[in-house]
Amino acid sequence: MTTNVKQVERKKAFHKGFTLIELLVVIAIISILAAILFPVFARARENARRASCMSNLKQIGLGVMMYTQDYDEHYPSVNWAGTGTYRFPNGDNSSANPWYVKIYPYVKSIQVFNCPSADSSLIWDGSYSSSGKFTYGANQDFLTGLSSSGSAGQIIAAVDKPSQTVMILDSNFQSFTPWYPMTSANPYYPWDATRAMLDRHLDGANFLFADGHVKWHHLQRSPDSCDPLSTSCRTLLPKASEGIYWYADGTR
Repeated sequence: MTTNVKQVERKKAFHKGFTLIELLVVIAIISILAAILFPVFARARENARRASCMSNLKQIGLGVMMYTQDYDEHYPSVNWAGTGTYRFPNGDNSSANPWYVKIYPYVKSIQVFNCPSADSSLIWDGSYSSSGKFTYGANQDFLTGLSSSGSAGQIIAAVDKPSQTVMILDSNFQSFTPWYPMTSANPYYPWDATRAMLDRHLDGANFLFADGHVKWHHLQRSPDSCDPLSTSCRTLLPKASEGIYWYADGTR
């Protein structure tokens, strides 16, 4: 009798397990769910980073607005050279006086100048030596120094369309000239691959406009089928027809 009971218990224990087919089905279902959900999670994570980047640019915009109140309603210029010795956030002294050093006293955070989606090689640590590249680039055709020293930038009253004129945006360098070089074949290439806006946020970039507001804008690449790492595959500048301007006078 005892032997029969043990045999029944062994049979029950055996039937509690999964067959190979059942295991394969479960694995297949998990794989399908993972393939569906991972891109969703990645997109959600990038959306969070994009929002954080927009917050950074909003704070930079507030810093710029405070700067204009202290400097007779002039925006900070992108001119690198200054007329004296300037202190970087980490304590470096230099004759360089870029736009982000000008507004740093109003922002007081190095992290604000670093996009969370940017490559680690572009991160600024507050020093002079790490200023060669940057996660945010200023529109050099707008924030141009108007004096011989380059200390005074564009005046607020001269901006024709402040809510549509780009001031600072996602980039791989601290400034760039959008319309150079411009040819009949490639009229919308910004500078070159080493000084360009980047579509790092879901095929788009965050733009800080002259009035201080921030907006994400989808960017196109040309040609569409090119290698993203190729220098010929650059983001195309949004144009006036898209409601975005690069010159203070609203001509482009």
